[in-house]
Amino acid sequence: MQQRPRLICLPPAGAGPSLYRPWMNRHPGHADVVPVSLPGREARIAEPLPASLDELADRLAEELEEQLVGRFALFGYSMGALLGLELVRRWERWGLPAPDVMFVLACNAPDRLLAGRDPIHQMPASLFRQTLRDIGGTPTEILDNQEAMALFEPVLRNDFRICETYDAPSDGRLVECGAHVFVADQDNLVRWEDATGWADFIGGDLRMHRLQGNHMLERAQFDAVLDAALDLWLGMPHPTHGARLAVTYAKP
Repeated sequence: MQQRPRLICLPPAGAGPSLYRPWMNRHPGHADVVPVSLPGREARIAEPLPASLDELADRLAEELEEQLVGRFALFGYSMGALLGLELVRRWERWGLPAPDVMFVLACNAPDRLLAGRDPIHQMPASLFRQTLRDIGGTPTEILDNQEAMALFEPVLRNDFRICETYDAPSDGRLVECGAHVFVADQDNLVRWEDATGWADFIGGDLRMHRLQGNHMLERAQFDAVLDAALDLWLGMPHPTHGARLAVTYAKP
């Protein structure tokens, strides 16, 4: 039996693989969605949080080697995009296959991550929680619950910390694959002009896509990004259910 194409999905700060599980049944028989689990959340909650993004990438690059069979692509949401870049750099250095393409959602270029804003991981508790409200995606029931935040906040702060202290590659080596970069029009953490800087790290073609929404997209918008990604990658038609995503293309 021929191996179906695999879309390896890396989560944003604070999130786990459950974010991507609805995608696993959205295009059955056409592509396999592989949600990646990170230490400190869901099934890996007992594992220590990573000290750095490089440390996390080292670990994941080895864990995901068995997925590098046949055609595959990477989807990285915010923090997941930085992880995706570091995974590809490691696989290429080890002589392993590169993905067909990378999909980057809601992330400035690695060397411009903090452009125009202050580090979130250093914010005092009240400002930190207000910033989460502004970003979206965190239920009010969690933000307003002290016990829930006592569990959630350390994981999220650490994710922001390893991203905001990450040293972008400066060796000039570009990954071999191309990329599609999605930027939401109301994202207050990502600016179009700073996201175009991904071109400095991608050796293949890079295309920019503008969409509607906040940094953390509503479910229907998020699902529509999958439809657009699979269409761009595999030429798959959009399903008849769910929201359609209007995408504008531009060269950086």
